[in-house]
This record gives sequence, structure tokens and C-alpha cells, in this order.
Amino acid sequence: MLKTMPGDSSNKPPNKDSGTFDRFRPEMPNIPGVGPASKPATSQLDAAKIARILGAVAGVVVLTLALAWWVKNTQHSTSHADVPKPSETPAPLPVAAPLLDSSVAVDGPSVAAKVEELAKPWAARKFTFVNPVTRQSVQAMVIRLPGGALWAFALQEPYGRCELELVTDLNRLAKQYGYRAKHPMVASPCDQTVYDPLNVSSIGGDVWARGAVVQGAGLRPPTAINVEVRGHSIIADRME
Repeated sequence: MLKTMPGDSSNKPPNKDSGTFDRFRPEMPNIPGVGPASKPATSQLDAAKIARILGAVAGVVVLTLALAWWVKNTQHSTSHADVPKPSETPAPLPVAAPLLDSSVAVDGPSVAAKVEELAKPWAARKFTFVNPVTRQSVQAMVIRLPGGALWAFALQEPYGRCELELVTDLNRLAKQYGYRAKHPMVASPCDQTVYDPLNVSSIGGDVWARGAVVQGAGLRPPTAINVEVRGHSIIADRME
């Protein structure tokens, strides 16, 4: 058994920082990840920052909800303000009546001419006839014949598209159409057909029509339109 010799310090416990070691108050071990005693102050600072951030986010959310509520109420008020009250509904504007040709009667017979316009034999006037059945507008002509009779007809040749004309120049009738006549004729410049206003011909059975074909390939007289004198006007009321 070894004895400790006086003045031998080899078996004494080590001292830290030249201080006396106390076996009843050992030094705290240095554990990785565990800071010194001053760390709790830093954690409290971080918690305060988080609280401020959360408060700011909550304020933004509240502000956004308030703004959305205000926009919705504003749009609702505007939509109701745009609807006029029954007493404030504006009256419809009057519609201007269309300008009509004086020779056309939309809801009744067509005015072909005035009586004074056709006072002399072979006087003629073009007009627009509105068919009361089909509502179709037809270009037509009315002629005062010798003896006072009136003859009106559609200007479009039957079964064709050429527009007929009244030729009063007998020399032109002879040169252009090759037909010598003693009075004006109605003619087709497309096929040189000549129609005689003073003669009639059958268009089938016992039906006769004025404007007999005296030259050319025309199949029948022009399509007749009935006219009569009413007061100072010559009225066309129906078509063949």
C-alpha cells in the first residue's frame, strides 16, 4: 500500500484556471447545440418578430376583406341606379315616314299618271305598279291611244328580261327594227319584236290581249295592267 508522502502533489485532482476543484459543484459539460445562458434572450426576440409579422398579415387580410365588401356594395348600388323607374322611362322617338314615289301606292292601287299628262293621243308615261297580290314592284307604261282608250302594260317582255319601249319615230322604227308602220309601235330592242298597240291577239282560248305581235319572235302581247280614271288620276289596280 502506497503512502502519500508529504509534499507529493502527484495524486491531487486537477484544478481549472488554477482554481481549487470542488467535487460537490462540478463544472457543467459543454453539450453541442446547447448555447450559453444568454440564448433565451435571442429566442424571445425571434418570437416578438414572428408576432409582429402575424399581426401585419392579419391586418392585410382584414383590409382586403373590407375593400372587397366595399366594391361589392358599390357595384350593387350602381346596377340599381342604372334601371330607370317606370315613370322615368323615356318615350320612344317618332319614326320618320319613308319617302315614297308619288306614282306608287303601297297599301292600294298605284297612280299611273294624271289625266292631264295623257291628254293627247300617243302620250305615254312610265310608272311603277305594285302588285297587290305578290307586293312585287313592276315597271310599267300607260299610253293614251287614238279615240281616248288607255293601254297599260308591263315593260318587261313576256318570258324574257328585255325592257320594251314605245317607238314614236317611224323612221327610227324602220331603220332600227326594219318595220314600216303608220303609227307608233312598242318594240323589243333585244330580239327586234314589234307589238302593235292598235291590234289584239289571243293568248289562249277566248282570252285576248292588246299589243299583237306583228314582227319578231315574241310569243304573245305584253302583260296587260288594268287602268281606269278616278277623278284627276289614272289608277292601275290589277295585272293580268
